[in-house]
Amino acid sequence: MSALVRPFRSIASRALLRAGESSCFRSAGSRHNPRSVTATVGCAYCSSKRDFSSHDDSFQSSSRQTDDNGAKRLRSRPLSLGYVAGLQSHSTAAATSHEDDEEVTWSSFDEAYEILEQIDPEVIYEFEENLWDEDNMKFIHSTRDISVIDMEITGEDKAIRSLVFNARPKLIQSSIEIDHVGAIGPRMLGDPPPLIGLTATHLGGLALAVPLWLAINNKAFPAEDAPDRPRAVVIGAGGCTIPAVLAKAGCDVTAIEPHLDVCDAAKQHFGAEDAGIELIAGYGEEYLSGDYDSKGADRGAFDLLIIDAEDGKSAPPRSMQEETFWTGSVLPRLSSNAVVAINVIADQNERIELSRIVDKALQSHDVWCCEVPDIANVSDRHCIMFVTPQTTEEDDGIVKRFKAELDTFAYVDMPEEWSSEIEQARTFRYYTSYFDSCTYNNKEEEEGSK
Repeated sequence: MSALVRPFRSIASRALLRAGESSCFRSAGSRHNPRSVTATVGCAYCSSKRDFSSHDDSFQSSSRQTDDNGAKRLRSRPLSLGYVAGLQSHSTAAATSHEDDEEVTWSSFDEAYEILEQIDPEVIYEFEENLWDEDNMKFIHSTRDISVIDMEITGEDKAIRSLVFNARPKLIQSSIEIDHVGAIGPRMLGDPPPLIGLTATHLGGLALAVPLWLAINNKAFPAEDAPDRPRAVVIGAGGCTIPAVLAKAGCDVTAIEPHLDVCDAAKQHFGAEDAGIELIAGYGEEYLSGDYDSKGADRGAFDLLIIDAEDGKSAPPRSMQEETFWTGSVLPRLSSNAVVAINVIADQNERIELSRIVDKALQSHDVWCCEVPDIANVSDRHCIMFVTPQTTEEDDGIVKRFKAELDTFAYVDMPEEWSSEIEQARTFRYYTSYFDSCTYNNKEEEEGSK
């Protein structure tokens, strides 16, 4: 992602710097003196007398432009406004390395957005035009909080579409391949995300909950129209990449996403509308605690629960690391043979603590961690935690059925890599559980003796 952020920031800063050279920011006939970009934007902010503040989050307000014939025409508000605010806010600058000393930074995203709303929009339009000319990137959808950005791949017959939160532009929320810039939806709806490459994410491994459920319960997938299809709930839908994989595999999928803007983008630009997913705008805890779904029907038990959520500091969110969440919200909703998969970002002690909490709440299940394949090149803080039904069957039979299921459907990219990690994790899960328990108990004893 850093390779994507750097051109955005440099182009944005150059565009803002050049704005100071524009006649709308200096007296006619005066000579422009070099100044910092911050001063330039301050000048732009003070000099612009038009009110750009009355608009909705879809950027429907307009500014007047002059076409080649000199006629006035309406031009929609810049789609990149929120993204530029994120790039130029102080929090983003602190998290990203730069060599340019002359960059606009403000103390918060809200402050940056408020100021950028009121400068001449041509400054932002220039950023968008340069972005397309120099880096083949184009904004195709945005609100104040999120942006959908397409990037044309030079020399290849495809493009990349990314969904980002504007206040955290360094982090890509979802990414898919599309046929061309501006395409309606993904190239192959329901295909697993790649483990390496421009749209790579190890979170495709969350879909392994399905073949694990089938293997451990010794089941075959029912027909597509069968009433007993496994019920899957995904907390943290994002662009619905993982929910689409589960739906294509044959699951009855409900995906929960707290941000309404993300839900809209997933439907309009990431294929969620066509994937057969029930997408609900809301919080996972509230959905699990309720008795009914959005259609008012009794939900019944879930066979698969995927938790792909974070709170900006940890994954899963702190609220989902509390015992009350697992005993009060999760346990009552799971079928007895359910499988849970959790995106975990944590150090060893934090993993142990989460494992203890989940293990205590779901006593008929095993809790174990699958490491991410080395080829994905992610830090060792990342893993996928699985919660699977306890069984008296030897692991050999389960692993054999699991591998066979991976051969029948594309649940993940590079299935051999994931299969190896799953087999190793299953083999050592009891040893790991014992080791983690001892480590945690020793840690508690050490803290108690202080």
